[in-house]
Amino acid sequence: MSDLFNTDGRLVQIKNRDLARVAVVAQCLDNQWVTEDLLTQIITRRQSYRDVERQRQRDARAEYLRSILNAEQVVINRAYFFNNPVVHRDFVSTGPQREAFRALLDEGVIVPFLLRERHPAEEPQFGVDAAGWPAWLRILDEVDSVRCLRLSWEDEENESLTQRCMYAEFHRFLLTLVAFDVSQLLRDLDLSDEGRPALRRRLLEINQWAADTEQVTRNAFYQQFLVEPGTNPAEGMFRSDPLVAELKQLVDLRYNTTLPDAVDGYALTPADSLRRTAMQEYRRPQPSERGLDDLLELVRTLRPQVFDLAQAPLRLDLTGLELHHVRQARQTDEWRDYVTALQALLDEPLDFVDRSQRLYDRYVALARRLAEMVGERRQDRMRVWDPAIRVTVEVAGAVVSVVFDGDPRLELAGEVAPEVVARAATAVLRFAVVGRDERRAARELSTGMDVMRVRLQRAGEDWRELVRRLQELGFPVTDEDTARDNEPNIDRAQGEDGDQ
Repeated sequence: MSDLFNTDGRLVQIKNRDLARVAVVAQCLDNQWVTEDLLTQIITRRQSYRDVERQRQRDARAEYLRSILNAEQVVINRAYFFNNPVVHRDFVSTGPQREAFRALLDEGVIVPFLLRERHPAEEPQFGVDAAGWPAWLRILDEVDSVRCLRLSWEDEENESLTQRCMYAEFHRFLLTLVAFDVSQLLRDLDLSDEGRPALRRRLLEINQWAADTEQVTRNAFYQQFLVEPGTNPAEGMFRSDPLVAELKQLVDLRYNTTLPDAVDGYALTPADSLRRTAMQEYRRPQPSERGLDDLLELVRTLRPQVFDLAQAPLRLDLTGLELHHVRQARQTDEWRDYVTALQALLDEPLDFVDRSQRLYDRYVALARRLAEMVGERRQDRMRVWDPAIRVTVEVAGAVVSVVFDGDPRLELAGEVAPEVVARAATAVLRFAVVGRDERRAARELSTGMDVMRVRLQRAGEDWRELVRRLQELGFPVTDEDTARDNEPNIDRAQGEDGDQ
């Protein structure tokens, strides 16, 4: 197998410029990912990953299928193919799921990422799943071609890029946590102001540890700050110390965004997970020609009931979907129309209302087609999916969402971080098609993406002007808590313009 991949031409070596326009890296396949609610349960009840493994896999499976449906391509670390049952369950046995996986791999929809390996069948230097590894070799033997991604196909350059763009970036993040605005971090982590002293102390300890440690890895961080002494981080046996859950989410977020940032892709943040705005990337220089006027012009078009929402709810639930349904959906005109609409919105976000309406319509049409594919015999298992639209603007600790679900309204949370009130900062505009019952976001079909970044010259004043304009348009302000959006999102690095 190893020699074949070097000689038979089935390996297609690609770089980041060869990726599709909307190529994502899905955080849900990380072996440490759990939803916020499940993590709280694990720590509170003194459980481990083994105790909640069925729920972990169910959550990750839903996010995995959603990523393949919502994006053009999904980049997956090679190890996950044979060590993560969420992925290899589709090809360890014969059947429609295996055929769907083989086709998606052959078509370049699923793209293995090779860290240092030269080909996807190279013998791993770590432990492998007894069922996953031989099944991976068998599926590779059957495909006509496999598109594999590396940072560089020159080994020396690849090593340099890996160290600089991934490992060093993770290390740098830990070193800079001490300089974060604590008020914003408290809000992002859903902590009260009483937790400020403890959080400051912990950030100082992390900074000192990262400065004194030569080889900083996530496993080493887990062992130092999160898991019980002497345990394997992969077991998920966490300490009951304060801030363990919050620090885990923050560190996992940066760990899982280094790869999409390195390949100029998108990070697909799962439902009920920390948004990448928590990394306070507005601190970095961000050249942009857009300003408040563009954002206000866009907001002006968000008058009440501007969106035409679907009236008839669908019976559709991610628990009823399988991989072959998703692949069938990707082959339809509805899916191609959805991707075209998604690309059009990213290309020209200032034409926001028309293009986001089109995206909403295309996504609902895709959902209808997908519901038909799942079949009538499963209808009794399906929950009602009642789609709505959420438009969110977030800047330096403050969030405003305009929710369109038949009763348009504003939801406000947080304030602009004090250190940037009178300075420039970047506002992130996010568009999402979600279910109206936010409590079931993790189990429902939904899509969301960072559409545009706008440079605000005086963040505090500009933010207040934005909210005032929205209120003038007639949107009532509700008491809903928007401290964390509870839906998946295709997140772009805030240090870059989204209009490539």
